[in-house]
Amino acid sequence: MEYPNASGTAAHTWSRTSTIEISIDPAQLDPVVSYVMGVLERNPYLSQLTKSPEPNGVLLQYRLIANDGSILDVAARFTPERICLFYAPYPPGSVTEKDLLGLDMEFETIVRNYFQEQSSSSLYLVFSPKMNILPGAKERGIKKILASVVFGNMLYLFMIILLFGIVLYQFFLEYTPLLLVAMQFIIVFFANSLIAARGEFEITPENHSIHIAELRMKRTEFDQVMKICLPRISEIKKKIYDSTLAVGMPLDENVVVRALNEYGTVCTPQFVRIKTVNVYNMIRDLSRRFGFQEPRTTLLNVLPPNAAATGVSPRRATVLITTGLIATMEEPEIRAVLAHEFSHIKARDPLVLLTLATIEYLTRVYLMWPLLLQFGLIIDLAYLFLSFTLLFFVAKFLEARADLDAAVITGDPRLLASSLRKLGLWKYQSRVFELVNAGEWLKWDPHPPLYYRIRTLESLDPSRVRHTFIEAIKGCLKGFVNSLRGR
Repeated sequence: MEYPNASGTAAHTWSRTSTIEISIDPAQLDPVVSYVMGVLERNPYLSQLTKSPEPNGVLLQYRLIANDGSILDVAARFTPERICLFYAPYPPGSVTEKDLLGLDMEFETIVRNYFQEQSSSSLYLVFSPKMNILPGAKERGIKKILASVVFGNMLYLFMIILLFGIVLYQFFLEYTPLLLVAMQFIIVFFANSLIAARGEFEITPENHSIHIAELRMKRTEFDQVMKICLPRISEIKKKIYDSTLAVGMPLDENVVVRALNEYGTVCTPQFVRIKTVNVYNMIRDLSRRFGFQEPRTTLLNVLPPNAAATGVSPRRATVLITTGLIATMEEPEIRAVLAHEFSHIKARDPLVLLTLATIEYLTRVYLMWPLLLQFGLIIDLAYLFLSFTLLFFVAKFLEARADLDAAVITGDPRLLASSLRKLGLWKYQSRVFELVNAGEWLKWDPHPPLYYRIRTLESLDPSRVRHTFIEAIKGCLKGFVNSLRGR
């Protein structure tokens, strides 16, 4: 693609382009570009940096020079609708596609960090049509611990129980592994109830929607608001609920403001935004598409956007979603995330993972360890490391398959890709799209690298996917091999 350089006196050949879909208020274009320039100026490889106005935006161009003398020219065209990135490496091919993809994502992170830093702080009040507005009893002891672990990941649960087995071995000797396996299967069998216990309320035909009142306020006032208003939050929510949803009326901004005004001006936000999402309709539709009964679904009132599914079968499944997921995602993105979790339910992935982990564990304890002990502790530990690495790598197949299933069911892979970007930016902040390598694939993490998942979804044609599990295995293996080659 031909594009004029900053001086306008020569033509430049751009070998690669990409687009960041983000809306920017025209009045914010110059401040955003200035912020990006400030970040780029701290890059030790930067040699040139220019900004020039365009009819519909601003053009930013810069040059990076590596230690080996190779050059990468970059242009970023900022418009109210999107940001277009252009790359010209010299010599041609001196920068890998993997590194260019990393630069794409790092650039997007910089831009989104600008808006995060400039934005006001928000407090979210969550409601449903049929809810107990008074806080229930808190989880305590082993129930809370088990629920937290199960919500995290089945493989981590397996590893924790193995550590517990060291204590049990003092009493039960060679029967300890069998006891541990039995404990795991019992916990996983009741995992749906443990997960449901963490939720604030369930999603049902009668309690079908989640209503969120976002209270936007100045950052400087947020701490004071939290100090004064948060201890009374249940009382405030009850006033709002009794005047709206409890009597069949929709959640209303004016009612929210009036309720807050009763507690003084310090609790009054700059503005209130109401968001209502009918989650039950999504659950019902996805259940029909996947071919099983509607799973138990519950909301966990925490800000990080997340979702999880557990259960040994669709009949014993529970889906948990967080307030942050509803607040930060658009409805099609929420549906795509739920479709991913429904794939885990249909394929019985929690049970599959536990079975694989159990087979590996019993094989190691009763067959491999007696053979390996004669070679010393180092060989023992090496085998343990390799077996766990392989187990987590196989788990990546299941996550990749769930991505493909969600793409096929929704018909638009970009929806899940978009949600993954938001989830990643929340979880990792500036490290979300760091340049990847083969080590990303070998981490003890059941999810494939985020860059791979996003890239796969953005280039996927759902109509050409026949067997999602086979495609997932092939894709993960190819992605790992490509990472070894720097792609």
